Amino acid sequence: MALNPPGQYRDDRNLSARQRLWAHQEPYFDIVGWVLGLARVSPGTRVLDAGCGNGMYLRALEAQGVRAVGCDLSPGMLRAAGHRAVACADVSALPLRDAAFDVVLAVHMLYHVPEREAAMRELRRVLAPGGTCVVVTNGAGQLVELRALAEQAVRQAAVGWRMRPVTRTFTAENATAQLSTAFGSVTCVRPPSKPPVVIRDSGVAADYVASWGSFYQEETADAWPDVVGDVRARVQAIIDREGAFITYGDLAAFVCR
Repeated sequence: MALNPPGQYRDDRNLSARQRLWAHQEPYFDIVGWVLGLARVSPGTRVLDAGCGNGMYLRALEAQGVRAVGCDLSPGMLRAAGHRAVACADVSALPLRDAAFDVVLAVHMLYHVPEREAAMRELRRVLAPGGTCVVVTNGAGQLVELRALAEQAVRQAAVGWRMRPVTRTFTAENATAQLSTAFGSVTCVRPPSKPPVVIRDSGVAADYVASWGSFYQEETADAWPDVVGDVRARVQAIIDREGAFITYGDLAAFVCR
């Protein structure tokens, strides 16, 4: 599986498909508010959103009157983020001065970085003394129910195939050790609850699986759209039988100082 296959982040369509699924949590969990609460941002706080994607956190910070800038390696993501993102930059070599920010966010992005140790040193370098870096990733339990359906679909042509999560290089289970190479204090924080994602429209799940295509297509003989169609049918069958398809996230934040 390629770490960052061409086209995966050419624009924000794949990311947006993944973001849409989480709107179906019951009750809804405001991950953005939770992360910003851990960071303790307030008006006047200087914030860097490293790997800002399509600007979801930047929009929330702007609404709170917080000074924030974002950077991302993908020009397509920067276009989606709009004026809030200011730099097309590699987190492993940030074009920013030392100690420039009170808060640094690295949300669901370090597992995409080949030079992760260098990236973590850079996050530490641009953080002001006494500042906080909040890093977010997933654990082994992320969407296991949906991943199981994708595995069933692919195994029709590739016996024994297993879906290795995109996040496997930097997970809730191994992030503390990695972050400790750059930060003196690393505290893992889990959400107070784990609300289910309740899917009543199979298209929501299908769109999420479709967004994985460039990561997994080379591992299966079937065209990925055929895998997506199979998963959609399996999800719809569960919805027809049980009223909804249910899956769960597995989220962890790391407060680093």
